[in-house]
Amino acid sequence: MKRKRIVCLCRYETEVIEKIVKETSAKLPPMPLQVKHLVGFDSRFERVKPLIDIDSNNAVCMLGIYGVGGMGKTTFAVDLYNKIRHQFEAASFVANIREKSNKSIDGLEDLQRTLLSEMGEETQTIMGSTFRGSSEIKRKLRFKRVLLVLDDVDTVKQLESLAGGDDWFGPRSRIIITTRDEDVLHKHEVKIIRYKMEELNYYESLELFCWYAFNMSRPAENFANISTLAVRYAKGIPLALRVIGSNLKGCSAEEWQIELQKYRKVPDAEIQGVLEISYNSLADLDQKIFLDIACFFKGEKWDYVKMILDACDFYPAIRVFVSKCLITIDENGCLEMHDLIQDMGREIVRKESPSNPGDRSRLWFHEEVHEVLKEDSGSSRVEGIMLHPPKQEKVHHWTFTAFKKMKNLRILIVRNAIFSHGPSYLPNSLRLLDWKGYPSKSFPPDFYPRRIVDFKLPHSSLILQKPFQKFEDLTFTNLFHCQSITQIPDLSGAKNLKVFKLDKCHKLVRFDESVGFMPNLVCLSASECTMLTSFVPKMYLPSLEVLSFNLCKKLERFPHVMKKMDKPLKIHMMNTAIKELPKSIGNLTGLEHIDMSICKGLENLPSSFLLLPKLVTLKIDECSQLGGSFKKFKESHSVANDCPNLASLHYCDANLSCEDIYVLIEIFPKLEDLNVSHNGFVALPKSIRGSFHLKSLDMSFCRNLKEIPELPLSIQKVDARHCQSLTLEASNVLWSKVSNGRRKVVMPMLKSKIPEWFDCICTQDIPHFWTRRKFPVVSLALVFQELTKTVTEIEDVLEDAIESLNGFVNWHTVGLHLFIDGQEICGRDYYYFNVGEDHVLLCDLRVLFSDEEWHDIDASFGDDWKVIQIQYDSDLTLSNWGVYVHKQETNMGDIQFRLPTPSSTRDYMQMQSSLLVPKASPEQKMRHMLENFNPRDMFSKNLPLSESEEGPVRSSNVYLRLLRNAKAEIGAEASASNYGASLKQEHEESVEDVVQVLEMIKENVPKHIADSYPGEIQSVGGLVERLLRARVELMKENGLDIGMPILLEYTDKTRRFWGTLEIKVGDPFYKAVLRKQNQLSWEFWTGNEASTSDSWLKNLRVTIVLLKCQGPAVEEASSSDNEESLEEGYYDSELEELLSRIEQDAMSLNKSCGKMKASIVRTDKSISLEYVLETIAFRRLLELGKLTMFGAMAKFKVTPYGKIRVEDDPLRTLKTCFWVLMMVLLVLIVVLFGFIGYVGLFICRIPPTIRKLLVWSWMIVVQILVSFKYLYLRIGNIVKIKEKEW
Repeated sequence: MKRKRIVCLCRYETEVIEKIVKETSAKLPPMPLQVKHLVGFDSRFERVKPLIDIDSNNAVCMLGIYGVGGMGKTTFAVDLYNKIRHQFEAASFVANIREKSNKSIDGLEDLQRTLLSEMGEETQTIMGSTFRGSSEIKRKLRFKRVLLVLDDVDTVKQLESLAGGDDWFGPRSRIIITTRDEDVLHKHEVKIIRYKMEELNYYESLELFCWYAFNMSRPAENFANISTLAVRYAKGIPLALRVIGSNLKGCSAEEWQIELQKYRKVPDAEIQGVLEISYNSLADLDQKIFLDIACFFKGEKWDYVKMILDACDFYPAIRVFVSKCLITIDENGCLEMHDLIQDMGREIVRKESPSNPGDRSRLWFHEEVHEVLKEDSGSSRVEGIMLHPPKQEKVHHWTFTAFKKMKNLRILIVRNAIFSHGPSYLPNSLRLLDWKGYPSKSFPPDFYPRRIVDFKLPHSSLILQKPFQKFEDLTFTNLFHCQSITQIPDLSGAKNLKVFKLDKCHKLVRFDESVGFMPNLVCLSASECTMLTSFVPKMYLPSLEVLSFNLCKKLERFPHVMKKMDKPLKIHMMNTAIKELPKSIGNLTGLEHIDMSICKGLENLPSSFLLLPKLVTLKIDECSQLGGSFKKFKESHSVANDCPNLASLHYCDANLSCEDIYVLIEIFPKLEDLNVSHNGFVALPKSIRGSFHLKSLDMSFCRNLKEIPELPLSIQKVDARHCQSLTLEASNVLWSKVSNGRRKVVMPMLKSKIPEWFDCICTQDIPHFWTRRKFPVVSLALVFQELTKTVTEIEDVLEDAIESLNGFVNWHTVGLHLFIDGQEICGRDYYYFNVGEDHVLLCDLRVLFSDEEWHDIDASFGDDWKVIQIQYDSDLTLSNWGVYVHKQETNMGDIQFRLPTPSSTRDYMQMQSSLLVPKASPEQKMRHMLENFNPRDMFSKNLPLSESEEGPVRSSNVYLRLLRNAKAEIGAEASASNYGASLKQEHEESVEDVVQVLEMIKENVPKHIADSYPGEIQSVGGLVERLLRARVELMKENGLDIGMPILLEYTDKTRRFWGTLEIKVGDPFYKAVLRKQNQLSWEFWTGNEASTSDSWLKNLRVTIVLLKCQGPAVEEASSSDNEESLEEGYYDSELEELLSRIEQDAMSLNKSCGKMKASIVRTDKSISLEYVLETIAFRRLLELGKLTMFGAMAKFKVTPYGKIRVEDDPLRTLKTCFWVLMMVLLVLIVVLFGFIGYVGLFICRIPPTIRKLLVWSWMIVVQILVSFKYLYLRIGNIVKIKEKEW
C-alpha cells in the first residue's frame, strides 16, 4: 500500500512538472528555426513587409508565397518566421505538408495535431477526422494572436484543413503559405495576398554559390571565371546553387570544367527530382504539352503554339502551367521558361531511352538527330524532331527513308542545316513542317498531311505546280525567298489559310484566281516579287487585314473588288508600277491605311477611294502627278456635305506648291498628321489655322519655305529641320508655340536666339533646376551647334567631298534622359528626336513619359528640394539651353534655378553632368531610327542615284538597301505575328552564305567583349547580317567577296598601288583573311586609337595587303604610323600560306624590287601622293576588266587570290619611249588642228604654195601615224613571243 502511494505521488509530481513546463514554454517566445547562408532575403523581406503589415488593424492577414520548386520559398518563409515570431503569442512552422499529408491516410490529422501542439495547445490522441481537427484548431486559436507558416501546400484541401478561414485565428494573426501552385491560393475561399518568389540576381547568386563552394562570400583565387560559369548555369535558382556549390567543393578547376559539362548534358539528380514534382502533378495531356514546349517552342508565341497543339488534339490551356510556375508569358505573348525547368523536361524525355535516341518521343540535340537520320534508327515513338545546330552544317550522308519509321511524327523543324537532297518519304501525321532550305523541288509522292497547320519553307527549292490538296487545318504558309516558284497554284483546298508569305520570290509571275477568294486569309505578303505584273483579276477576301506588294516594281494593276470588305485593312504598295486604282476600290470599306509611295506613274485617285469611311492614313510620297486628282475632287465635292475622314497624309517630295497645300487642307479638314517635307513651296497657306484637328506638321527640308502663318492651337509637333529660308517672323511663330502650354510640343527647327521671356537661359552644363512637392510643367529649348571639327582644311574639304559623292546628309538623333537627385527615371520607352546641326529642339518634358508614369513621379515628391537634370545622348554638342515654366499649371514657389539651400550645393556637386550616364538602349535607338527613317532625309538630292540598280554598286546603295530592308522587316514581323504566325527565327531571311560568313564573324568576337556586352553584340550582329544581305541582293554572287588593295612600299616609305586581293566565299583562304580583318578591327576599336571626338575621317583606317621592299643591308624599320600588324604570338597557317604566295609572286614578277615581305595591316596611310592619279586609273581599268594600261606599259597578272602588277618587263624602256613619243605626237596633232581651225577663216587668202605645203604636212602626219601603228603591232608580237618564252 505504501509502495502504491509512493507511485501515485511520483506520477502526480511528474504531471505537475509537465504542466509547469508546458505552461512556461507556452509563455516563452517560439524558438528560432535554424537555416544556413541567407543571401538576398533582406531585400525580399522589405518588399513583403508592407504586404503582411504586422502593426495594422485587427484583421487576419494571409500571405501566399508561390514559385517553382527550388526557388527558396521555404527558406524565405523560415527567414520571415524568425524575424517576426517574437511579436505573436504563439507560432508554428508546419513543414513539408505535401509530403506528410500523402504518407498515410491520417496525414492531415497528424499535421493538425502538430500545429496545435506547437501552438501550446493540448490535443486529443485521436481526433477522428480532419473536420474535427479543423474545429479544434478554430476553437483553441480563435482568440489567440498567432503566426502560422504552412510550407509546401499543394491542394486546397490541405489549406482548408489547416487554415480554413480568417475567423479561425485571433485578431492580427498572420498566416504564411508556400506553394508551387498559384491556383491553390486562388481557389481558397479566404483572400490571400500573393507574392511570387523570383530568382536571385547575379551578385546574390554568386555570393550564395561561394558560401557552399568555398565557405566564404567570394570566389577563391583562380576560380572567379569558372564560378561565373556555374552561376550562369544555375540562373538564380538557390537549390541549384547549393547543390552545384556543394558538389564542386574541394575540386580542382579542371574537375569543375568536367562537372559543369556533365550538368549541361545530364542535370543533377537532386535538382531534377525537386523540379519534377511540379511536372508529375500535371495531367497526361498537359505533360505532353509541357514536353513539346520544353523541347521545341520556348520563346515562341503562345497563340501559334496553341494552334499546333490543338491540331494534335491536346486541348492546351496555358493557365495550368503558369499557375505551377513552370511557364510564364511575357508582354508580347511569348512563352518563357527557366533554363533548368527546360532541362528538367528534356531530361524526362532522355530517360525514356538513355542509350537509343531513336526510341525517344522527342529529339532536339543536333548530334543525336544526325545519328538517327544517318543510321535510320528512328521509331514510331518519335513525335517531334528539331535539327538546329549552333553553326550552319551540311548534311550529306543520311538515309532518304529515315522518316518512314516515324509514323507518329507531329513536329519537324530543320534550321541552319543544308541537306544535299530531300527525303523520299515524309509522314502524313505532321502538324508542323518548318524546314528552311527544303532541298527538293516537290514533296514526296504520297505526302498528304491532312492536319498540317504550318508549311514554313523559306529559301526552299519548291516549284508548286500541283494544286493544294484539302488541308482543313492549314493556317500558315511561308515561302519566303523561294527562287524556283514562278506561279501560285489553286489554293481552294486550304480554306482556313490565314497567313501567306511570299516575299522575295523574284521569279513569281502569277497567282491562281482562287487566291482572290480565300475566305479566311488575313495576311498576304508578296513584297519584292520583282517579276510580278499583276495579282488576281478579281478578289473578295472578307477576312483580309494586311496586303503587301512593296517593291514589286512591275506590278501594274490592282484587282477588281467584287464585294464590300469591311475588315480593318492595311495595304502596302510602295514603289510599284500602279497607274490607277479601279473604281471598285470603294468596296474596301474597311481600308484604314495605304502606302503608295514612289508609285511615280500613279495619276489618279478616284473619289470613291478618298471617301472611304475608315481611311485614315494615306502615304503618297513622290507621287507628283496626283495634284490634279485632288483639285478635281475639290471642285466636284462639297466638303460640308461629303467630308473625307483622312487623319494622316504623307505627301513628300512631290513638287507641291502653296496652292496644292491649300487644296489638301480644304478637302481633308480632319487631318491630324501632315507630312509635306522635301517640297519646294515658299509659304504655308493661312487657311491652315482652321485645321482644328492638326497635331503634327512635318515640313522639314523645305529649303524654299519662308513664311509660316499662325498655326492652330491643336498643334503638338512641328518639324522644320533644314528650312534655311525661314524669316524672323516665321521663326517667332514657332517659338510662340512653347508658351501655349500644350502637353506635347516637339519642334526641331533652325537655330535662333532663345527669347528673353524664357524663365531661365544658360550656356553652361546641361538643363537643371530644383523643385519640390510636384514635378513642374516646363518646356526646354536645347540649341545644338555644328559638330566640332579637329581636321585640317584639306581633310575638311575631302570629308565634304566624300559625303557629297555618297549622297549623305548629316542625320542626328537626340535622346533625353530625366535624372532626379542623380537617379535616372526610366519610362517604358526611351524617347528620341531627329535634330540637325545648328538647330534648336523645343520640347515639353511631358512627352518623355506616359500620364501614368508622370503620376508616379509626382507622388515621389515631398517638401524637400530635389535637383532635376536632363541629360542628352547625341553626337551633337549642346551650346545653350533654356527653360520655360507653364505658370498656369505650376506654382513658381516650388521651382528654383539657383541652389535653394546651402546643403543643395554639396548634393549638386556630387551630381555633375559628367557623372550622369544614361542607361544605354541601342535596340530602342535603332528601332527609332528605322521607324523614322526617310531616305530623302539622309540621301537628299542623290536619292535617285542611290536607288538606281544600274552601274557599279556604291556604299550608298548598300546602306539604303540595308535601312529599307530593316524597316520593312519590322513592319512585316509585327503584321505576321499579330495574326498568330510563328515568330521570325534567327537568320530566317538570310541565304546560307550570309549565315556562314556571319558565324565566322561571331567566332572572332573577343571573349571578354562577348561576355561583357551580350546585348550590344546581338544588336550589332543583326545590323551586320542586314548589311551582308544588302550586299548580296545588290552585288549577287560577289556580295560577300573580300577585297582589299595590295600596296607596294619602297625602302623610302612611299607606297604604290600594286594589285588587289579578291577572295570568294568557299575559298580555302576566306576564313583566315576574314579572321584577320576582324582581329584588326577589334584591336583598333577597343584600343585607345579610335577617338570619338575626332571626325570619322580622322578615325578612318583601311585594311590592306602591304608588300615591303627589303633592300640589301636594310633593317626593317619599326612601324610608327598607326598600323596594326600581326599580333605578337599570333599565328595562322592558312594566312601565312597566302601571304607567302603573294610574296613569291610579287618577287618573281618584280625582280628589281628585291626581297619582299607581305602582311595584312590596318592603316591610315594609303597611297603616296605622287601615285594617286595612277591608282585611280588602274582601279578603274580593273573594274572594267582590263589587265593592261597603254598597251603593255603596265600589266596585271591574274592569280588565284586576285590580281598583282607586273613591273619588270624587258621591253619596258622601249614601250615607255614609244608611248612618250605617242603622247608628244598627240599633243602636236591637237596643236596642229587648233592652228588649222584658227586660220580656217582665212584659208582662201593663203597663196597656193603655202596651201600645198599644208597638204604635204598633213600627209606626213598621216604617214607617221601609220608607221607608229605598224611599230605598235610589231612590239605587240614581240611581247607575245617573250611571254611564251617566260
